[in-house]
Amino acid sequence: MTLSEFVKKYDGKQVDFDGAFGFQCTDLFRQYVKDVLNISEHTGSCSSSGGAKDLFLDYHRMPVEKKYFLRSSSKTCKAGDVLIWNETITNKYGHVAICLGMLEGCYIVFEQDGLKQDGARIRLRGKENFLGYLRKRG
Repeated sequence: MTLSEFVKKYDGKQVDFDGAFGFQCTDLFRQYVKDVLNISEHTGSCSSSGGAKDLFLDYHRMPVEKKYFLRSSSKTCKAGDVLIWNETITNKYGHVAICLGMLEGCYIVFEQDGLKQDGARIRLRGKENFLGYLRKRG
């Protein structure tokens, strides 16, 4: 499946990949990894906080992520990269989204908001609290 096909299939849908805690951003990430990146091993075991920010902050302790992804703290990304934000005052878990592109200093992303539980959507997201991204190796 291509990234475009993935967005078309899941746009507006509530994705609950693991059947736990409702429709979280990490659920959409895991579905993307399986459907588009063709990685069958379980990814996204957020180790320290149980949140999306762990994908970046705990990368060095995550053997599956290290096997399949390169990690970068660059603010410039490309379509298909997995973008990760740190915690905020209102969200202690951080956030993960799939990059579709960039527009005037913002990221165009496909994401799911675990707090709102409103399903996957294309949105603009800023660089505040941005940690970096994961990019599939090879």
